[in-house]
Amino acid sequence: MNVDIEFLTKVINEWDPVGILAGGAPVNEYSIEVKEIALKSSSCKSETDLAMLIYRVFNDKMGVNLNQLVCLKQAFKITEYVK
Repeated sequence: MNVDIEFLTKVINEWDPVGILAGGAPVNEYSIEVKEIALKSSSCKSETDLAMLIYRVFNDKMGVNLNQLVCLKQAFKITEYVK
């Protein structure tokens, strides 16, 4: 699946998985993670694949272990726009 980077940015920023935007961080704080997710999303075949990608990117880039079910919820939001 190919994910629109602008929509992906919107979903990630609204989610604010690490809570840094709520603390006053700039709106482009997640841009590195968003770009990597968008780039690698073409290999995702399902929402589960996308959720695991989101989880891995945030774990690798920021060292956080996000709730995998919450990642899946975000993946469904993202794929609603893709379909």
